[in-house]
Amino acid sequence: MALETIAREHVIRGAPPHAAYEVVTDYACYPRIFPEFTSVRVVSENGAHKEVEFRARVVVEVKYVIDIVHNPAKLSTSWSFVSGEVVSDSVGGWDFSGETDTTIRYHAGIAVRVPLPKFVINKVSNALMGTSIPNMFRALEREVHARAQYRKS
Repeated sequence: MALETIAREHVIRGAPPHAAYEVVTDYACYPRIFPEFTSVRVVSENGAHKEVEFRARVVVEVKYVIDIVHNPAKLSTSWSFVSGEVVSDSVGGWDFSGETDTTIRYHAGIAVRVPLPKFVINKVSNALMGTSIPNMFRALEREVHARAQYRKS
């Protein structure tokens, strides 16, 4: 299946960009805040690069590893595909900007390995890219605000 890409924007009111960047780059918290992920672990680190393994349950069990380049000065990440089961390619990234509010720019592409039936490929792709994105932004926003509350107490 060809790499299908999407781009989305979201604004988190009342939160500075570095707060959202901290959540997105805290991979250990993903299974807690993003329910489709069953496991996330950093496989290796080399400077700004982190190889991260993601496991998700979306119609079928999905496992993939991506190389994520972190740029804390620009509050951005970008990733490229390393390996996977079911997933055969993935690229994307996050950009965070603003002052007291955060504008998030998210772009991602994913390809699902055949020979799965077309309806399963569509469900996996849609779950990973389409329907889960609004939920992902809501979960990210909740976590950013929860951490801000925790820091105040």
